[in-house]
Order: sequence, then C-alpha cells, then structure tokens
Amino acid sequence: MMSFATPVSRYMTCEVIAASDTTPLPEVHRTLGERAISCVPILDAASRAIGVLSRTDLLRLGRFETKTNSRGMLLTLPDVPARAVLRPGIITVGRATLVVQAASVLLKHRIHRVFVREDEALTGVFSTKDLLLSLVEARDPTPIAGLMSAPAYTIPLDAPLALAADRLTTAQVSGLVVVDPGGWPVGMFTQTEALLAHGVLSDSPVEDVMSPAMVCLDVRTPLHRAAAAAHAAQARRVLVVQGRRLRGVLTGLDFARAVAGTGVISVAARSRAG
Repeated sequence: MMSFATPVSRYMTCEVIAASDTTPLPEVHRTLGERAISCVPILDAASRAIGVLSRTDLLRLGRFETKTNSRGMLLTLPDVPARAVLRPGIITVGRATLVVQAASVLLKHRIHRVFVREDEALTGVFSTKDLLLSLVEARDPTPIAGLMSAPAYTIPLDAPLALAADRLTTAQVSGLVVVDPGGWPVGMFTQTEALLAHGVLSDSPVEDVMSPAMVCLDVRTPLHRAAAAAHAAQARRVLVVQGRRLRGVLTGLDFARAVAGTGVISVAARSRAG
C-alpha cells in the first residue's frame, strides 16, 4: 500500500528528547514521566548518541535494586549516572527509509521506536504510535481478531504491585490488562504505571495505581479503525473483546507486523500468563 511506501519523515516525531551520559538515573526517570516518552538516547560529551535507556531498563534495574536491599517500595533506582547502566548502541534509520522498512526493523529488534538519523545528528523518532497514521490512511479492512496477540497477559485487580511489576519483567511485555473477578478488563498496568508508582509500597493492590483508560474494540473491528482509535487515545495497545470476554490484545508490534506484512499471529504463538 502506498502509505507504507512513504518515507518515515512524513510521520515521525521531530523532537528528540535526550540525556547526557552523566545524568543520574532518577533524573532520567523523571524525564520519561514528565515528557510521556518511553526511551531516551544517551549522549556523550561530544553529543554523540552512544546508547539508550528505556522504561524497560529502569523497571528491571529498579526491581533488582529493591529486591537486593529488601526495601518495601515497589522500585528503588540506584543513584548512578546513565553511562553506568545504558545499553550501548542505538538503532537508527534514515529520513528516506520507507515506513514498511522501519516496521520490519521494529519487529526484528522487538522495540517500539527507532531514531531517525541525518548525517551524525538524530533528527526524529519513528515509533509504533507514529506508524498508526499510515495504517489509518491505508484503510485496511482486516478484522483485528486475525492480527491480535492472544490470549492477553492479565493480572487480578487485587494482586500486589510487586507481582504485577515482576510479571512485566519476566514476561517481557510492556503492559498487563487488569481484570475483575469475572475476567472483564477494568484498567491497564503498564511500565508507565509501574514507574510512576516507584514510591508506593510493593504490597499495595494493583488497582491503586492502574490506569482506567483503555481502548476496547470488538473482534470484528477493521484494522484501520483500531489504528485510528489507538492514535486518538495515544495508546500503544487495543484490547480486543467479544461480548463480555477479553479475547486478546493488539500491541504496537502487532500494528508493526501488519505494516511489514509478515503474517498473522497464531493464537498459539505465545504462551500467555493468566
């Protein structure tokens, strides 16, 4: 489709929020929360991008530090500079890279954003949220039931925060669906909520910090409408329901897979925790 053969420069976010390699981790954490972003490139003294720090990195480090020191808080971030813990290397694409090619890069590395480079400078970010607009323009009528990941990772609303945070890290997912005793979704617990709850006691119920904001759509919803709803809500995932039952979730990587044309996810492709 023509929208997928368009350069990423058409859809990318131009502002690149970065941090220096001397920035303490708690300050990186504040930046991610205040700017509502999931990752920052880390720059050395010469302003060269040498690595990245993401919510996933901070969540893993914070849980490890908390368990090591036996503290009661959900997360305890070590007060060390970014360069001490960053993942070296940064994945970039050029401004002329096609959307379909960038989607393949996202899938290959299982990441939700790539940085756009022009010469040696980072000039933009192309994320799964930016990719949604290309899906809206393509008007793909495919029902989302055939593209979703199923079943969804869920967590009971009375589960302790420590269990929810550990499930995020061990299952290597960025979000859990919070469900009531009947299995109906009532909220989301994502890396965002986990990091915002860093000062909350780890035995508090997940309901205390979950986000009630959700995008729930019927299994028959066309892909382009699901992409439009997710983009309008600035959501990285769509919950797929049938009647009163949660059937699966359409993640940012599922949207990328639809663009890259790598096929439909099998329900049995992943083992999901209930």
